[in-house]
Amino acid sequence: MVKAAKRAFALMLALLCLLAISAAPAEEIGLVNDEAGLYTAAEIAQMEAIISRIRTKYQMDAVVLTTNDVPYSYGDDSVTVAWADAWYENHGCGLGQDRAGILLILDMTNRYNYLSTAGVMIDYMSDSRIESVLTAADDDLHSGRYGRAMIAELRQLEAFCAEGIEEGNFRYDEVTGERLTGLYNKLTRREAILAGAGGLGAALILILTVTARYGLKGGTYHYPLKENASVQMTRDDEVFQRQTVHRTRISSGSGGGRSGGGHSGGSGVHFSSGGMSHGGGGHHF
Repeated sequence: MVKAAKRAFALMLALLCLLAISAAPAEEIGLVNDEAGLYTAAEIAQMEAIISRIRTKYQMDAVVLTTNDVPYSYGDDSVTVAWADAWYENHGCGLGQDRAGILLILDMTNRYNYLSTAGVMIDYMSDSRIESVLTAADDDLHSGRYGRAMIAELRQLEAFCAEGIEEGNFRYDEVTGERLTGLYNKLTRREAILAGAGGLGAALILILTVTARYGLKGGTYHYPLKENASVQMTRDDEVFQRQTVHRTRISSGSGGGRSGGGHSGGSGVHFSSGGMSHGGGGHHF
């Protein structure tokens, strides 16, 4: 009873903080916002260099934050999740129309290392990849080497951005487990080469067939193939006949407070209080 009351109080306090964040004018933020004072100048410079590469090469945002401002949650991780999502949205994070990016936050109040993703970054950072990023920082965080931990996370993040979206990845609702998108299929280099070769082969066969059919043999007459052969498309009809949708329910953790990737082939998403889709996951330290 007491524990439930404490959690209710924490959630109410978090709501008040979210309202304060929303009401406050937008502040200028940097790539690294070390409000808790955990990093050295050299560590911040390393983080900023990695983030700048991610932003320039992949057109997705990455922001680092350390804070003591998240209310004590009494073990309810959803407080940090809601706070991080609201901070992301109300501080102008994200690039492009979908505000693609990631917030890497160290919540020092609740000793929680959390990642909040948005836009296409949700697809890049599947649950399993989020788990890998978080795991890369665990040892250093437990030892109090906060700068090294965050640099390790950013390096792992950059590597995953370079690899692209995983084959077969999809989005699913963290609460219901319902799949929200189809499977992602990317064309590999080998497949592209085979497709190109197949297309060239088909074109060559067509040319030889037409030439053999209309090029007269053994006579003086030569059909003017080049001048008389033409193709003109006059109509293009596409008829959609049917669609079959298979829904698979996936058991998942509760909301956005799961402790890192629960599914190896999917990206769990939830909606913030502002109505924006976010992925994410976290580890305690």
